[in-house]
Amino acid sequence: MTAILTILFMAAIALPQMWYYAALGKRMSEEEKKAGRDLTYELNPFTGGRDL
Repeated sequence: MTAILTILFMAAIALPQMWYYAALGKRMSEEEKKAGRDLTYELNPFTGGRDL
């Protein structure tokens, strides 16, 4: 019983984190397609600020 609760607790922690990073990656991909360039080294890719 304890093992099942531990697995459920770990899933409750891990699944939202995986969802967040997948959504962030999808958003960045869409922003890069819209901008037509790689936004890897941008300071804030959502506003277009450049890292000096």
